[in-house]
Amino acid sequence: VLEEAVAHLGPFDGVLGFSEGGLAAQLACDLAEEDAPSFASLRFCILVASPPLGMRPSRIRSLHFASSKDTVVSIEDSKRCASQFSDADWVEHEGGHGVPHRSEDVRLLATFLEKCRDDWLPLQQASAEDIEQETRINQEQKDEVETLSAMFAEELTIFQPTYPVRLAIKLDVPGSDAASVAEAAALRFVFPPLYPQAPCVCDLDTESLALQVHRRELMEAVEAAREPLGFPSVTAMVQEAQQWIEEHQGQLKAGEAGDSAQGGPSEDEDADEGAWWLVEEAEVDEKLLLAAEKKASELLPDKAEKSAWARQCGAGSYGKPWTFTVGLVGKPSAGKSTLFNAGTRSEKEAAMAPHPFTTIDPNVEPGWFAAPCPSVALKCQDECEPEHGRADHGRRRFPLLVKDVAGLVPGAYLGRGRGNAFLNDLVDADSLVHVVDASGRSDAEGVDHGASKGSGKASDPLEEIGWVRREIHMWIFSNVRAKWDTVRRKAKLARQSVSLQTLAAERLFALFTGYHASQQLAAQVYEATGHRLDILNWGEFDLHLLVACFLRVRFPIVVALNKADTSEATEHIARVQAVLENAAVPVSARSELWLLQQQRKGHLSYLEGGNSVTLAETAPVEVKEQVEMLKQRVLEPYGNTGVMEVLSRAVLQRSPVFCCPVLDFSSLESLPSVASTSGGYAGGYAGATKGKSKLATMLMLRFMPRSRTSNCSVATWFGQRC
Repeated sequence: VLEEAVAHLGPFDGVLGFSEGGLAAQLACDLAEEDAPSFASLRFCILVASPPLGMRPSRIRSLHFASSKDTVVSIEDSKRCASQFSDADWVEHEGGHGVPHRSEDVRLLATFLEKCRDDWLPLQQASAEDIEQETRINQEQKDEVETLSAMFAEELTIFQPTYPVRLAIKLDVPGSDAASVAEAAALRFVFPPLYPQAPCVCDLDTESLALQVHRRELMEAVEAAREPLGFPSVTAMVQEAQQWIEEHQGQLKAGEAGDSAQGGPSEDEDADEGAWWLVEEAEVDEKLLLAAEKKASELLPDKAEKSAWARQCGAGSYGKPWTFTVGLVGKPSAGKSTLFNAGTRSEKEAAMAPHPFTTIDPNVEPGWFAAPCPSVALKCQDECEPEHGRADHGRRRFPLLVKDVAGLVPGAYLGRGRGNAFLNDLVDADSLVHVVDASGRSDAEGVDHGASKGSGKASDPLEEIGWVRREIHMWIFSNVRAKWDTVRRKAKLARQSVSLQTLAAERLFALFTGYHASQQLAAQVYEATGHRLDILNWGEFDLHLLVACFLRVRFPIVVALNKADTSEATEHIARVQAVLENAAVPVSARSELWLLQQQRKGHLSYLEGGNSVTLAETAPVEVKEQVEMLKQRVLEPYGNTGVMEVLSRAVLQRSPVFCCPVLDFSSLESLPSVASTSGGYAGGYAGATKGKSKLATMLMLRFMPRSRTSNCSVATWFGQRC
């Protein structure tokens, strides 16, 4: 297998092996010691966490990475592996059974490769006669080298060692004033042992920026000139390269003129000084930011239904069960931990206290939301026993993950509070619930100033909603702005060649993948903004608008107007809902938590998401009085405590697809849930229904995108956009 692979894909200068793959790498080195023709070119070997093969001593230079924390391949086995090589370099790391990726390990690897390169470079020249005398080279290759020597007597260079055949043919630019192009450009070829029955390796070697810019176009033309397997290809490929260069002399001259100015600062670089992307992290044009947020709210309003492509962000596992995560965000002491405890119904409650930063490390627990139940539309509610139980209004309970992170304070993106550590905790969330103190009693730092009015220290809940979104916006904006120079460099290259026009788009969209979003999603958000991809003319507003729209799609936010049971909350809730409509939900997390606690004590029965509470006959008087107060303050005016409702809206913001697998469409008998039998996430919760039932099992999926741009490459998208 190795010989066939090398014959068709090789030859190779080195081989890399990890774990069991290291055994194959050692076998290749062993075959090289036997002077097997296919492996004669091997000069080095890199092995990571590799057990010993028991090969003969090898003279091939080797580098070995091993870890004392490796529980799969012991460090003693790795040492025995290294002892098989007479020229072995040894590196220990702390990463266990894996390829080390620390910067110092990468530097050691680079140093090793540089030493290997210096051992055989520069290559010595050979002649056609040397090729003829090499017995391992087949006759067809010898004949082609002889022909090339006659056709390109001045341009051809043959290198030693002669096996495998390595040669270079210099390219010329007729009539060009830039002699350096002719001097620095050549096509390099390597012949695999089976060539011409296997394709030769071809690459462009040039120091000219003009040719580097057009490398893709030139090499596409060269590759298209290959002859069918079995026929020599070098002549045709070189002639095609020469013809392409002649046809593009004007572009190459212009590019070379630009290349000659690379020694000093360009006019563009001088003009960049003081540009908007080079300012301090805290500097931002507030007017442009406000204008971008307003424009984004018009393009993608919170209260509107999200389009189908909002399902795509965060994963590529279409068609698989969606383990949905809701992140709870907000300033300290807004009641996030109380909402977390109420939404997860966990026996082990997260810490709650009326002071800032009660939560330091994020809490993550399974929770519940109310999903639509198809039994309502199919009129078989009486025969349907949902796997996880029922919720109010004909809905069914469905699991999700709830993540409670530390409180957010103004300036978090600059490091205040828990700063970027807090923001980084959010990247795996599918939707966000912004928990707001609807009473208006606490200030921006989370300090409760009581029910007194006029102190000037308490915050307006409507204003609070804006600055939390802005903190997340500035976190993303600052990260992208810091790398904006790299986008501009790609854009400058793209101006010089049609084939490179996608470079700037690829780089720009790649900057958003760190937030668990695909490049395709970033491309679609970009399209929603109505921008043209003229990066060099972008201003600060353009990037703000792209980030603002991306934030609304990648991190859709539903506002939980918490502490709705307080007297001050009524007025604030009405104002916020007038602006956000169904994107804001009145919530009394402590009421929900209290009802849950009393239900566990047997004092009452209560169905999540509803407004009906049934008291037990043995319930204490104080419990009965508290229930009456909750009815008056929360259940009757708002219909429920809002805990399950706000989690449900956060999920539905992402437009998931619900499906019930059944044995047949007539009986609607449910297929058993894999998770319910294995105790996994989707069905391993207490109270899961087992046994035969109609539509008992339900799954939540990301929908497979069908839009034109959703599953194409960035290059294809760019062409469609143009």
